[in-house]
Amino acid sequence: MLDIKVRSHDAYTLEMKVGFIKGKEQHKSDFTINTWIFVPNTLDLNKSNYSKDQFYSDVKSKVRFITPVYALTAIVDEGAIPFNNLSAATQHLLKDETNQHVYEIEYQLKMFMAIFRSALRNAVTEFKQTKADNHATLIQSYVSASIAIRDKYRELKESLHQNEQVVRKEYFNYFSFADEYLSYTLLRYSFLLLDRLMLVTDERFQLLQQQVKELILSEQAYMKSKGYSFIKVNEQGLNQAVIYRYAMLNKYVESDLLLESNKKKDSDGVFVQQVYYSIAAGISMVFATVIAFSFQQKYGNFTMPLFVALVVGYMLKDRIKELTRFYFAGKLGGKYFDNKTEISVKGKKIGWIKEAVDFITDEKVPSEILSIRNRSVLLEVENRIHNEKILLYRKKVSLDRGEMMKDSTYFFKGVHDIFRFNLTRLLQRMDNPKVPVLSLDEHNDQVIGFYADKVYYINFISQIEYENHTEYKRYRIVCQRDGIQEIEELFT
Repeated sequence: MLDIKVRSHDAYTLEMKVGFIKGKEQHKSDFTINTWIFVPNTLDLNKSNYSKDQFYSDVKSKVRFITPVYALTAIVDEGAIPFNNLSAATQHLLKDETNQHVYEIEYQLKMFMAIFRSALRNAVTEFKQTKADNHATLIQSYVSASIAIRDKYRELKESLHQNEQVVRKEYFNYFSFADEYLSYTLLRYSFLLLDRLMLVTDERFQLLQQQVKELILSEQAYMKSKGYSFIKVNEQGLNQAVIYRYAMLNKYVESDLLLESNKKKDSDGVFVQQVYYSIAAGISMVFATVIAFSFQQKYGNFTMPLFVALVVGYMLKDRIKELTRFYFAGKLGGKYFDNKTEISVKGKKIGWIKEAVDFITDEKVPSEILSIRNRSVLLEVENRIHNEKILLYRKKVSLDRGEMMKDSTYFFKGVHDIFRFNLTRLLQRMDNPKVPVLSLDEHNDQVIGFYADKVYYINFISQIEYENHTEYKRYRIVCQRDGIQEIEELFT
């Protein structure tokens, strides 16, 4: 199955996170996502001023494993896989300090912290979505589990710290990085939880608020003792450094979830394209040769008519070649892809992603997509004069679960394809975000002037095909020149 989440990554960037989730019994499967992007004609976007290279430069994508899901209470309890994996890797390293064991301990540290962060996020989300009657149980579980996890991890780290030979090793830094990341992450989600709790005025929640505060204060005290910085009010320079360091540690922790990718031109499409272009050149050459031979046979060599025929034949040959190339390019556009990205883990290929983008006309848009687009009467009238511009972005994914799970100490249910589309090139074509307008005041006595927002709507419609199923998603991006204002999911 697929799981799709769309949000604004920043003021100018749209992020679409697509989870390709495979069943335990499936070894291979393919997913196809076709996305039609409907751009207002007023933005004057077309293939002559927005090339494929420009589109791909605006797009940033990465593929990563979906973080294994564990409840907070299942991370360090007896029999808990995350801590057991970390503890076992540590013992193996102490017994035999090979490069493989060093790599494994770093991998297990990153996975442990990624799972911890995911569990904290899920716990806070569950609290926000749960009725107040269950809040006390959730908060107590959150606090006790968080304390157990940090204490258990730090006991392991401290046992290594007492070994002077280990402390001098480079890999001990990995434990320190993970420890600092644990602190930042615990503070971040605990503050989100406390902020939510503070909205509740019920006296019964004061004790819960105090428990979360004590968790935060104890963690800040530990960070201070270790020399870790944390966010403080009115400390701009310090806060900049903290945010930067947390971002770096976050990338470090995520690095083993990211899959190695190698993007290049799709060889199938390139080969077929060159074959058809060769045919186009051959057709034009046949035409020019027929003209030359015909005039030579009729008028002889070195005559003016033959000279004129050769010039005209050469002129028409080039035009015929270009027209034929254009014709074949149009025919090939929907069958082949621009790029192919090979996905691998530890150098082993586990799948690929193919992608392509093209401007298309209404006639090439399937009727069901136009129905979902559901243009207003006014927009249809405008379309008779100036057509809405349509970009079709195609993506096909193939994954091999057998290769994904080989030699892995965790079960990965699938991967996330994170697609970010920077809309700056589109936004810079928009008018001023505020326009002056006039209206009567609330008493209908005087005319007053003020500014109103001028927005543009960019519609995204995705068709998702997998396992003989087809789903449709529609999103409307509300934009102004100064950025994305809102993302609306319109149910199909």
